[in-house]
Amino acid sequence: MTLRGKRQACRYLRHAVAALLLALLVSCGGGGSGGPAPAPTTVSLKLSTVARAGENPQIKGVTLTLLLPDGVTLKTAGSTRQTADGVVRYSGAAAFSNLTSQLFPRPLFGNFSAARPAGRGAVRVSIIGLAGFAPGEFATVACDVAGGTTVTEQGFQVVEFQVIGDSATQLSADLTDKFAAPKLEITR
Repeated sequence: MTLRGKRQACRYLRHAVAALLLALLVSCGGGGSGGPAPAPTTVSLKLSTVARAGENPQIKGVTLTLLLPDGVTLKTAGSTRQTADGVVRYSGAAAFSNLTSQLFPRPLFGNFSAARPAGRGAVRVSIIGLAGFAPGEFATVACDVAGGTTVTEQGFQVVEFQVIGDSATQLSADLTDKFAAPKLEITR
């Protein structure tokens, strides 16, 4: 091959590499879908007690830990683990909060931990009702959902569930065995 032939071959090779790089750059749009990232949303999770058949106990308090699915968090009050106002609120059967709130400014508590247990976010919910309330919906939790995350009731898990009420012999009797697992319902 002559010197002129080698130069011409190198020129063709450079043009081929340049064309290949140009095609690669044009076809790669930066790795995104081309549109904006999905916006975060908020869903409400309603918590309900479900009495076992033949039982109708009056509830004075409920405590539970709610494990959150990936992509779900809760707003907190500043840098504390206490949930922000309105994140955990009375609803349904326990919607007696107007009178109770005047006596005790915050009788409904929520403590949020972003990594409990095994990396799952969790909220500890405690509700106290001086007048008592019947089984059914008792609280609503406002959950922040990351953009692109799909949330279902099955993604949440209730652990450490306890129900307290009155009995003839004790001021606060453990009534947990009178209840099935709490019911969870997402509303948007």
